Amino acid sequence: MSTLTFKKGALATSIAVALAGVPASVAFAAEEAAANQDDKIEVIEVRGIRGSLKANLNAKRFSDAVVDVINAEDIGKFPDKNVAESLQRVPGITIQRQFGEGSSVSIRGAGQNLTKTTLNGQNVASTGWFVLEPAKRSFNYELLPSELVGGLEVYKSSQADISEGGIGGTVVVNTRTPLKLDSNTAYASIEAQYSDDSEETDPQFSGMYSWKNDEETFGFLVSAVAQERHLQRQGNEAFWQWGAGPVGFEQNRKRNAFTVALEWAPTENLSFVLNAMDMEMEADNTNFALWLTQADTTWGGGQTDEFIAPGSEPGQVGTPVKGPLNVAYYQARPREATMNSDLIDLKTTYEGEAFTLEVQVGTTESDGGTDFEMVVDDGTGGTPIPGGTYDFTGGTQKWDTNGFDIATYDPGSLAMGTGANFNATPKTDEETYFQADVEFQVEDWGIITAVKTGFRYADHNTTSRKFEFNQADGFNNVISTSGLAQGSYDVGLDNLEIMKFDVAELKKWAKNSITGKTEDLGAYSEIQEDNTAAYVMAKYEGENYRGNFGVRYIQTDAESIYYVDGVKSSTKADYSEVLPSVNFAYNLEEDLILRLSAARTIARPQYNDMYVNPSPLGVNDDTPNNQIWVAGNVALEPYKADQFDIGLEWYFNENSLISGAVFAKKVDNFVKVIETQNVPASEIPLQLPPEEAAFGWTTQTKENAEDADILGFEFQYQQDFGNGFGTMVNYTYTDTETDDLAFSDQNPFLTDASDHTYNLTGYYETDDFYVRLSYNWRSEYMLRESGAYGNRLHDDFGSLDLSAVYNFNENITFKVDVVNMTGEESKQYGNNQQYTHYSGFADGFPVYQYAVATRINAGVSFKF
Repeated sequence: MSTLTFKKGALATSIAVALAGVPASVAFAAEEAAANQDDKIEVIEVRGIRGSLKANLNAKRFSDAVVDVINAEDIGKFPDKNVAESLQRVPGITIQRQFGEGSSVSIRGAGQNLTKTTLNGQNVASTGWFVLEPAKRSFNYELLPSELVGGLEVYKSSQADISEGGIGGTVVVNTRTPLKLDSNTAYASIEAQYSDDSEETDPQFSGMYSWKNDEETFGFLVSAVAQERHLQRQGNEAFWQWGAGPVGFEQNRKRNAFTVALEWAPTENLSFVLNAMDMEMEADNTNFALWLTQADTTWGGGQTDEFIAPGSEPGQVGTPVKGPLNVAYYQARPREATMNSDLIDLKTTYEGEAFTLEVQVGTTESDGGTDFEMVVDDGTGGTPIPGGTYDFTGGTQKWDTNGFDIATYDPGSLAMGTGANFNATPKTDEETYFQADVEFQVEDWGIITAVKTGFRYADHNTTSRKFEFNQADGFNNVISTSGLAQGSYDVGLDNLEIMKFDVAELKKWAKNSITGKTEDLGAYSEIQEDNTAAYVMAKYEGENYRGNFGVRYIQTDAESIYYVDGVKSSTKADYSEVLPSVNFAYNLEEDLILRLSAARTIARPQYNDMYVNPSPLGVNDDTPNNQIWVAGNVALEPYKADQFDIGLEWYFNENSLISGAVFAKKVDNFVKVIETQNVPASEIPLQLPPEEAAFGWTTQTKENAEDADILGFEFQYQQDFGNGFGTMVNYTYTDTETDDLAFSDQNPFLTDASDHTYNLTGYYETDDFYVRLSYNWRSEYMLRESGAYGNRLHDDFGSLDLSAVYNFNENITFKVDVVNMTGEESKQYGNNQQYTHYSGFADGFPVYQYAVATRINAGVSFKF
């Protein structure tokens, strides 16, 4: 059987694929696939969901690597409102939901920090808005509106011309360019989103306009998205041994994005594309809690009725799960946060007679973090609850307050935290990059058809800082609650309410006291990193087979910059790696493909782990025995993996697929925390309150120490039944294994790795109507975070989602999306496999439990 002969420049296919918003590399794959041995061109006309799925399969089928693709059906018609939530329907991908909305992705059990995400092939600077979120390399999908996305490519195998950094895999987000659209293409949408947590309905507006001249040599595209969202989250939290309680979180979020794309093709061989993007988010947040402290504490004096997870040594009684209550303690934490990202990118392409040269240069910057944070505590110091009890033995947090009415509890006054508790924690992230790639078409090289080589350099800098607000002399940090009451606020999981006080007035009161701010230089953290990469890759083709092989060389020079006793200092380190890769696809039959791949990949350590300056945790936080002194290590080596993949794909018709794949990864250089407990307060250069100084410190340092094995299997089934109905089913089994001591909780499996995940999707489509119902489920997995929230086991989670579209005519479309229709909850349990006295992270303790919102989005779009 003869193999496909690839033919470049298939105009009909190119136009059809471009109109679908297919990514550039996928479009090239479609062009290659379109020319068979008789030079017949197959035009892939993308209309509706079935056409989009057909294009996805076509791109996957004719790729050299192991790739999954998601295309926007049309402008503004990405499958989901959140890009991460679309990715969860790709085999092997799981997502993390930050406050109910997809924010990051993991691929094949490797964890979100080992996933590489690029926009048009390059990094996008990103800073988190959440005060406890450390500096990370992973991309925050909350910032990216789906309206701006033309398509996604998910590379599960590596190849030399893809930027390093994805051990789990690489997600390439692609946007549109104007010369690939009809001139005067216009799109607009008006939408409303209802969340059953906040019971608010919020607006979203988006629009796009694209123009090109008659000669199709110059065009521009502008697009914009504006969104508001009132988000809430109710649940129960425990910070043992101090207490637990029903809590609530609210956020008023405004998100805007604006993009401009200019494209100029002065000749048939030369083109320039300039992309500029600005993404902004403002997030005013407040945490509300009524802590119901347990009586069996260092200051309580009550007796626990029942314990779990007892130790084996004398006096190791375990963790209290049932007993008397001590006091009710009101607390609120208002915060104002931002997250802004900008990108300017210029890509130049020149097609010679037997080569293609691409040069890409750009810069991306982000600033964000918490601009203002304050805390107000119960002015009484806590009000006793006589006869009150708690009972956590059923796996959930339950309280009996013995007649004490938490809904009407008013402490009478609130005491504002000052000094370190009144602060701002801004962050920055920026990168300037240059990349050049050239691909030569070769003849008389045997099976080698092309050779591609390239170079990339990036200058990256990230900072994390803390400023304490100075306050006027004599400022009284206690305020009466008289006149501040604003009714009640929903908290917890059992339809509980507590009093709500006017947050705006509290912030106004606090801000009026500010006379300036002082930087805490001990918290200053900066990483300067220079990354260089060069590669060479050959593409090959023979009868019934094709693929590529190559090698990528990377060099990283890193510097951690910090202050010691007010003096700026730095520590430097560097490393280099050689990363070979090979991909092989063999046509066993015309519709049956065997795939093999092998590669060495890396993922650089997280910035937060590289900060050399020590970071204190648990200081001045109402809990006297949780002080941790954390020191990073700029000399950490990158995570390094040898990975292998074998798969079989049967395309039993042009719209349908059955496939299976086995994958294995051997990952080295996991970061291990070396912990020393009971370090006297006098040995650490930071003044502690007397009650905390009595307990001293736990010190933590970081080093590369452990490795891990990942072994898994993926199954995928997709079929268009030809009568309007279709289905997509996938299942992934992932087994991860590491040393018991790799993580402080001593669980020998990786972060964010579920053993089992599956997705079931059914759809029905006519010319005028489309409906899709999807259920995505994952088994339990570990969440690991620095700071108070710690390491815990997230229970299994499933989300049932609905999407329906009605095309009123060729210009007007109505759409409804429902996410988490069944209102699944997020349940998180302690999972420490070693004894820790009175710890809420003991195995089986219900440490955090949250309601997850059902979101309904409805709107109308117009395209001309």
